[in-house]
Amino acid sequence: MAGDRCEDCGSGDVRVHLDDTPLCDGCADRRVARITGLAELGPPPPAFVLTGPDGKRHRMQPRPWRAPTGIVVELEEVGAPTGEGFQFSVLGSHDADVGELLARLRAHAEAEVSRRYLEPNPHGPGWLLVDDEVAGRLVWGEGREMGEPFDVIVDGRTLSWEELGHALGSYEGWRFRLVIENRSLDVRPDAEVLAFTPRQADTPASAPGEAAGAPSIDEVLSEFLAAQEQRLAARTFANYLSVVDLLRHCLNGYGHQYLDDDERRRYETAVAAGDEEAFVRLFGPEKIVEGLGEFLDYFMVRKVMAGEELLRAAGTVTKKLAKWMAANGYVDAAAAGEAIERGTSAARDLPKAERLSRLLFDQAQRAANDDLDVADDDILEDYFTIERVEPGALWLTGDVGPVTVSKEASSLARPGWSVYLVVARSSRGWTLLESGNVYP
Repeated sequence: MAGDRCEDCGSGDVRVHLDDTPLCDGCADRRVARITGLAELGPPPPAFVLTGPDGKRHRMQPRPWRAPTGIVVELEEVGAPTGEGFQFSVLGSHDADVGELLARLRAHAEAEVSRRYLEPNPHGPGWLLVDDEVAGRLVWGEGREMGEPFDVIVDGRTLSWEELGHALGSYEGWRFRLVIENRSLDVRPDAEVLAFTPRQADTPASAPGEAAGAPSIDEVLSEFLAAQEQRLAARTFANYLSVVDLLRHCLNGYGHQYLDDDERRRYETAVAAGDEEAFVRLFGPEKIVEGLGEFLDYFMVRKVMAGEELLRAAGTVTKKLAKWMAANGYVDAAAAGEAIERGTSAARDLPKAERLSRLLFDQAQRAANDDLDVADDDILEDYFTIERVEPGALWLTGDVGPVTVSKEASSLARPGWSVYLVVARSSRGWTLLESGNVYP
């Protein structure tokens, strides 16, 4: 209540009421310890800073306190407007170590702050979904009356339900599933959760042979699939199976390029002995995040005949995998954050790139029937980078452009993407003659 001061120490930071007695966290904890015999939690750990993908710094203040059900550790963004900012919470048993709970919560918070569910709408005010998923929390909005809808907090900012609806506008006709979760990640030993295992999130995983019992890539991927099968619909899980199988193939085929000398000797010895899946059996899960660039940027685009659904699933599944590995302590939060961002971008960009490559191919096929009077010196074949996009036109590296394309194609293209093209310069300008893969 406003104006309350702690009954024991006089502090104005009253967060708890015991039998209507206003108390600060420290004094409330001391009273509970005297009554129950439980150990005191001690002073709150110092604040720390998490940095978002936009470079914005978020100062997070831990708050441990004892609830009737166990120890709660909360993280709240300091300095954010009332009701906004990032907030995270974890619930452990009464004998849990506060430091371990905070480490687990911090890994979760780093993974969430390092990603974005929304991006500015390039065609007007408001926001659009980055991927086919959005998560946040419900809050009682300032000035709301009883019976009025809550606000929602996504990416640390407040949205009305109308604004969230506009962000979902491009998914008209799709199905959706709204899941309401407890505000705290429940990591008590008897809790039925998959978010964490007894491994500590701040303990880096190592490759088999470096630490006794350390899991291999193969074991971690199998464990991930087993966890996902419990919560996913059959069709969605089938996509997860396909993506993980392709990831195994990619790692077994290309992961050896990034091994050091000692790792390479072990790998080559196993392959010479006939183990074609030596890479995923020998090395640990840190090699998964190291190989995601090869998988998403090269393997899925060039080696797999994948449609838009599978390409989108490749980004979504790898993002979920990275987040799950961080939560289970198989990789550190920084590596997982980079992998989550890469997976988010892939889920958004790979389907668009595939659709753009089809549109350019169709346009090139139509152009093959045109009678163009073009000298050989005016025909260029290369991997071009898209430098500028305007409705119906692309500008490419080497002062090539504008190349006329459909407005649908230009709406998909992004500066910085590369594409294999054969283009010709004639009296009518630049014409597309052949096209290949588009690489985000």
